[in-house]
Amino acid sequence: MNRPKILHASLVAVGVFIAAAIVSPMGGSPASADSHAAQVQQGDLLLPNHGFEQVATGWTAGNGKGAAAPKPCRVLTTSTTWASEGTHSLSFSGRPPCIDAGAVSTPVPVTAGQKYSAFSHLQAQAETSIALRWLNAQGTQVGRSSSQRKRWNDTVEVTAVAPAGATTVAVELGAHAAASFDDVLITAPYTVLQPQITKQASFLSMAAGVDENGRHVTYAMATGSENDPAVLTITDILTGNLVRNVELPGATGAWGVRQNPVTKTVYIGAYQSAQLWLYTPGEAQARRIGAPPIAAWGSMYDIDFDDQGTAYGSGWGEPTQGFRGAVIFKYVEGTGFQGTLGPNPLTTDAYYTRTLAYEDETKTIFTGTGTKTHLFGCSTVGEPRCKDLIGLFSPELQNAPWVYGVTAGHGYVMAWAGDASSQGKDSLVVLKVSRDAAGELQATKVTEIKGVIYNGSSPVVDGKIYYSKANDPGQPLYGFDLAAGTEAKMPNSRTGIFSRRWEAVSLGDPAWPGTTLVGWNSGAVLVKYNLQTGTLVRTTVQGVPLVSTRVNSITTGPDGRIWTAGYLTGGLGKLTSMRDDEHVTYPVGGQAESMLSYRGRVYQGTYPYTRIESFTPDDVTSGRAPRVDCSIGANQNRPYGLAAYGDRIYYGTQAEYGHDQGAFGWLDLTTGQCTTLDGVIGHQSVNAIAASGDKVFGGGSIFYSYDGLPIDTQAKLLIFDQSTQQPKTVIWPVPDTRSVDAAVTAPDGTVWFYAEGWLLAIDPATEQWVHREHVFPDLTPPARVPGYYATMLLGADGKIYGNVAGRVFDFDPAHARTSGSTTGDLRILFEGAGPHLTRDAYGNLYAPYGATKLVRINPR
Repeated sequence: MNRPKILHASLVAVGVFIAAAIVSPMGGSPASADSHAAQVQQGDLLLPNHGFEQVATGWTAGNGKGAAAPKPCRVLTTSTTWASEGTHSLSFSGRPPCIDAGAVSTPVPVTAGQKYSAFSHLQAQAETSIALRWLNAQGTQVGRSSSQRKRWNDTVEVTAVAPAGATTVAVELGAHAAASFDDVLITAPYTVLQPQITKQASFLSMAAGVDENGRHVTYAMATGSENDPAVLTITDILTGNLVRNVELPGATGAWGVRQNPVTKTVYIGAYQSAQLWLYTPGEAQARRIGAPPIAAWGSMYDIDFDDQGTAYGSGWGEPTQGFRGAVIFKYVEGTGFQGTLGPNPLTTDAYYTRTLAYEDETKTIFTGTGTKTHLFGCSTVGEPRCKDLIGLFSPELQNAPWVYGVTAGHGYVMAWAGDASSQGKDSLVVLKVSRDAAGELQATKVTEIKGVIYNGSSPVVDGKIYYSKANDPGQPLYGFDLAAGTEAKMPNSRTGIFSRRWEAVSLGDPAWPGTTLVGWNSGAVLVKYNLQTGTLVRTTVQGVPLVSTRVNSITTGPDGRIWTAGYLTGGLGKLTSMRDDEHVTYPVGGQAESMLSYRGRVYQGTYPYTRIESFTPDDVTSGRAPRVDCSIGANQNRPYGLAAYGDRIYYGTQAEYGHDQGAFGWLDLTTGQCTTLDGVIGHQSVNAIAASGDKVFGGGSIFYSYDGLPIDTQAKLLIFDQSTQQPKTVIWPVPDTRSVDAAVTAPDGTVWFYAEGWLLAIDPATEQWVHREHVFPDLTPPARVPGYYATMLLGADGKIYGNVAGRVFDFDPAHARTSGSTTGDLRILFEGAGPHLTRDAYGNLYAPYGATKLVRINPR
């Protein structure tokens, strides 16, 4: 749907109004997040039959000027001749005696002292109007606020403050002569909208174990969000029936779950909250233990246990906040955290201990690191004597970013290493390990199997290991004989999944003799494969909870809807302006770091495969996933920067894990080809892009990747000349700037930037700075400035709107250029939003709120 221009009508008010401090000019006292929280409307004010698809139900005839309709004009009719939404509109003939006619909606609740705006689409040959009739608790009118009556043939709006005593408001439409109205809407100043992406939970981890009755079950961790907790899902392996869901309030998800073989307690390592949880089978709740006492600890990953039931865990910390490097924590049930296994850190060139496993014959914990690869083995008996075995890996794997998965036992260690994409560039390294007479760890490489997919291999079963490979339809299982060194594809083994883990379980059931391999994927598909009989059963487990997903990016689509993309597990949400009852979730698409709408498509910069993808609204509503337009490659990771200009979609990226140079490039919409210029900004990433004239500008950030410590100390500006196809960089003019966070082009062609509290503007023709102002000295970015820290966009009114650290603001760039300052003009519209920002065709702003929801901000 193409939204038309908006009539910003002047206000004619009747009644007593209370002024509401909705916005604050800079130099005044900005409205606080708490004050906005007190004013927000929960959910849209839904006018019944707003689109007249139920004839005139919910509407009463009037004269359009605040009075009742004359007796001959009290029947409202609809027409299918024209409609802005659906198939019907409210129609006034304009014939005598009903030349002046109108309709009044069913009232909706309001709060006195707050500002409201109402809108309607229309077709008319003469003057029209829209008004707000304010009513008290008894239904008596206490005021009326109307737009001017004027000739308009598009959209009319009115904005006014609810007077004292008002508890509800009715929208009144008015027409002089023939007119049609449709899609009548109203908004509060701040409206919190429901979670945008709600779908079946996805799973990041699984372990096999037993429940309180000794029944063989899987323990799988369903990913939630900041609003919906992560869920431990327990499923009977034999029947495939879900046994129990256990919520973990405060935990978002978990990459690690294991059952302690000694105590039978289930251990869960959560991320974001970065805490250890324990669950006793049969109980209704899990227990939050907390985080290990390691400085700047940021996330839990894997967990395993030694023969006495002592737990060891891996994780990650933020190096810019003082995390020293890769480390293994130790935990004893009933006692607590017991420091680290081995030194803290094991190494200073890797900040992830991404995976971990216990090998029983050598009494050793093995951990794989990223984004610099190591495989450390540390003894659990006596001194740890940690030893790095990465030298046994091929040079290709030694230079890869990850040792991402490890299984161990029976004198073998199987390490899954590579780029962790499961696209054929990962390998399974098999080591034979032992300890010599002096107790020193010894290892030899048995083999290196190329193309193995997530998350590596099963444990050793009767001298064999099992795994699947990339680009092999149906993901069949392969068996590798450790003694013979031979590989064979297993019969009838098309699992159809990328398993979170392959477990070896003796089910003790006649139909499943001996050992059965048990797998579980992100979509709750349970797979059993019996090694003795070759029986394969796939079960889609029912009863998995629905959870809301954090909004990761947002844009206004070509259909006028607000589109959102989900964090980690993806999904898309579609929201109709001011009608959250028409919201829809689509379980397609991945994690988009950025989105924009251009030429009828929504373009996304997606992670983890660093791609430009796109879709039309019809694609998604038909169930089709976004198409892949191109893979950026060049060892890049997250495409935070995205801008459309001419026949190109320009992108800026952060480097892949283990690399230290971001990139800049474009998708050519004519040829469909991507061109990536890696290294053009040195040891920086490009997270903000804007274009004007022949120039494209990319804001640099010294945080070249999601991980690691910066190499540069000062941000740069990338300038790409389209006429010569040549890039160059200049040092950012404000000293001690680490990151240029947002960029947008003003109506006069000047390019504006936000960078760590400063607004700057550049003339693209001369490349001279024409504005420099410290607007937010109170906002201090975090130690690592994320690629989504700030957003700016241009409104149809010529203003620039921005969101930095949840502070939504606007200013007039023309005023700033003329006066040399934004003082007295820049307004803070809202505090406490999430990252990202978009604007609908009515001029309302939308930003994430409370992680999974949106807040609509009426900037009038």
